Amino acid sequence: MGIPNFHVINAVVPVADAFNTSFDSDIINAQGAGVLFIIQTGANASGGISTITVEACSTNTASAVATVPFIYRSCVATDVWSDWTAATTAGISSSAVANAMHQIYVDTAELAEEGYGFVRLSGDETTAQAVTAGVLAIVIDGRYEPTPVTLLS
Repeated sequence: MGIPNFHVINAVVPVADAFNTSFDSDIINAQGAGVLFIIQTGANASGGISTITVEACSTNTASAVATVPFIYRSCVATDVWSDWTAATTAGISSSAVANAMHQIYVDTAELAEEGYGFVRLSGDETTAQAVTAGVLAIVIDGRYEPTPVTLLS
């Protein structure tokens, strides 16, 4: 059995008001074919919404950033996913429901077009309500074997 080559990172630790005003995930060294972010929400009693974008970063300190296009799909029911959809640099709106998930994939070629090798997920709260959430980042098909211990530096 071949297990796919990937590296999982806890990019935004789950917290009760994860998207309070705005958030940026950890900055990931995108040394693979692409990075898949998974946003998982829990309680969202009053319909909190955020605009989600993907930012290519020049370094792991984000001294320069550029918003890049990506593809995404969402799940607002147990395991019924929407089709993969292209998103522009303007980003997407998160779901105003509890227990939603969003998969956001950026190909490293999008980052390379900006001349950058790091990436983060960014969000700006557009409907201010507490949303319990967390974000995982998964670097797909890392270039190096074995995968480095950390991709946060």
